[in-house]
Amino acid sequence: MKKDSMLIMSYAIILLLIIVSIFTKYIYPIDHAVYHFIQNNTIEFRLHNYLSIVSFIFSPLHTVFLIGIIFIGLYFYNKQHFLPYLIFTITALITGTLLKYIIQRPRPSDLIEGFSFPSLHTLMLFVALFVLLALYNTYIVKWISSILIISMMCSRIYLNAHFFSDTVASLIIVHLVYLTVNKILERHPLS
Repeated sequence: MKKDSMLIMSYAIILLLIIVSIFTKYIYPIDHAVYHFIQNNTIEFRLHNYLSIVSFIFSPLHTVFLIGIIFIGLYFYNKQHFLPYLIFTITALITGTLLKYIIQRPRPSDLIEGFSFPSLHTLMLFVALFVLLALYNTYIVKWISSILIISMMCSRIYLNAHFFSDTVASLIIVHLVYLTVNKILERHPLS
């Protein structure tokens, strides 16, 4: 229990540091270095189509449908996790959306509308993978999930829709919400 509280506090501090570094622009050298690294490697390894497809397939709208399908499976095969994961999912999506409109960080490209921080593509896919792991917590699902989330992060950066810090913050937000919801439900169990 103490370990979870320390992890929650650590994630909150890291997220706060990322937000402060966005406003002070100290994070920009890291964001640009990662962008150039991904650009160079995408061209060298001919990953343009792959990253574009990942970004399209797991767009927020598509991912909402995926989450819905996973929840149907969770309801029938693991009912005890259904309500806690539903609370986690809704909380994570609301938190990410609220932060996007509170921070209002401009996107790296003027050609893309909306705000950049955090990456909702990354956040929503990570939420979907968290819920999927509640249904199928196997070694292969963990590996595929890791590859998908890294691909999504690279995709959003490569397509100039997000900065590296936006994608990392999405992962932190999801894990922070997950731990916080679990901690609250531990203290105040559902019926």
